[in-house]
Amino acid sequence: MKNNISLLLLFFTTNVYCQDISYIKTLDTIFVSFKEDSFQIKTVLPANSKGFQRWYVFYFEKNNKKENLYFWVSEYPGYRRREMNNKSDIRLVKNSFLKKHKNQIVGIDFFKNYDICALRDVFFNKVVYIIDTVERKKRKTTLYEVNPSFSCDPIE
Repeated sequence: MKNNISLLLLFFTTNVYCQDISYIKTLDTIFVSFKEDSFQIKTVLPANSKGFQRWYVFYFEKNNKKENLYFWVSEYPGYRRREMNNKSDIRLVKNSFLKKHKNQIVGIDFFKNYDICALRDVFFNKVVYIIDTVERKKRKTTLYEVNPSFSCDPIE
């Protein structure tokens, strides 16, 4: 009986939220939670002439079709920012920052719920940060400004 009451109390007192794609469209900055496992892979690249530093890849299956989303970190997030000599943002944040912006954080479960083409439209012209939960320094989490790369077939 105590276990049932404890579970009910936990269920009703837990702060639960859900992101809707229409809400995410209204944001100017989106944070993507990354927790490395077999479906979320990080590749750190050696320095090269194009300035690519790392890839973050999300793999999942939807309607018996394998999907993947790429987020890449480079020295400059685009040619306009390169012309202005405005480099990609890399920052260390406290957990309180993440709690404050929790409604702006999406993860692999969010990606599984929506079509790749719809996601591409949502992320277009947004500032996107990867929350790399693996890289922690002095109790702070690393955020990398990234560019999303969605492979979306325009004719369906």
